[in-house]
Amino acid sequence: MSDNDPVLRIEDLLVRFNTRRGPLLAVSGVSLALEANEVVGLVGESGSGKTLTGLSVLGLEPPGATVGGHVWFRGEDLRAASHRRLGEVRGASIAMIFQEPMTALNPSLTVGTQVSEVVRRHQGLSRQAARARVLDLFDLVRLPGGARHLRSYPHQLSGGMRQRVMIAMAIACGPAVLIADEPTTALDPTIQAQIIGLLRDLRATLGMAVLLITHNLAVVRGLADRVLVMYAGHLLEEAPTDDLYAAPGHPYTAGLLGAVPRPDSDRDTRRLTPIPGQVPLLRGEPEHCVFSPRCPYAESRCLTAQPPLRPVGPARSHLAACVLDRIPDPAGAAL
Repeated sequence: MSDNDPVLRIEDLLVRFNTRRGPLLAVSGVSLALEANEVVGLVGESGSGKTLTGLSVLGLEPPGATVGGHVWFRGEDLRAASHRRLGEVRGASIAMIFQEPMTALNPSLTVGTQVSEVVRRHQGLSRQAARARVLDLFDLVRLPGGARHLRSYPHQLSGGMRQRVMIAMAIACGPAVLIADEPTTALDPTIQAQIIGLLRDLRATLGMAVLLITHNLAVVRGLADRVLVMYAGHLLEEAPTDDLYAAPGHPYTAGLLGAVPRPDSDRDTRRLTPIPGQVPLLRGEPEHCVFSPRCPYAESRCLTAQPPLRPVGPARSHLAACVLDRIPDPAGAAL
């Protein structure tokens, strides 16, 4: 691996489940790269395959899943790695903040014990050294009254405090890659802003690459350098964050941005513009654009095949899986 190679690269990731109604395609041919010290946002509605993509990086996909493709980390294909090797990587080199800290944390153990287990396992610290490291981590994630919470159980902490404990656990060993799955879900706006600021500061302090999985477009704009938009298991758009918000290249992205409240906008914000319909469950590779049943601009050529990602607009780094060169009056422009 050279210094110019991505620290994490996913190639043609496919996740399929066998159901009573036949195979269910949850992730289809997803490819993405994450550079060192870069934050990439992976956004989309619930059911689009975002979380499965993140879990598959570490081999944590649910039982019954069939996974194909490659996950390259520093030149090593983790999809071909042994369970023992994955155990060495998880938490040490690649860490994950899981979606709901109340269920991700063990309710029968104190949070101090749970964080110390990570550093003792991966770094071989003594009990006393691990305790000191946990206190440093609690201070780093700005957990109020850190020392007195060593013996606290998850249910004794607020949602924001539990999230900080989850972040402390994830960064305990200084990972090269942090996968943050909905890190601000179920938190009030004030706490959300604090967590966003914390992740931004930790990224700068620790030099981590971050894959930020979320449906919250405000979180993405506040943190991500680049955004990938996912729908029905497919990537539909990829662009630098500012470019995507200024001029979305796919109707789905424009629809997501059009459904975001904008209290600072000059236009009427009393009525949002929802995307009609729901994310489909794919039983196989689609014979048409996956978004065409919900797309206001669908035409006959959209019904023949799923378009590949291609450059749109003046920037070659802005890609969209759409036959249109430009979206008529994109709803999310200049958000």
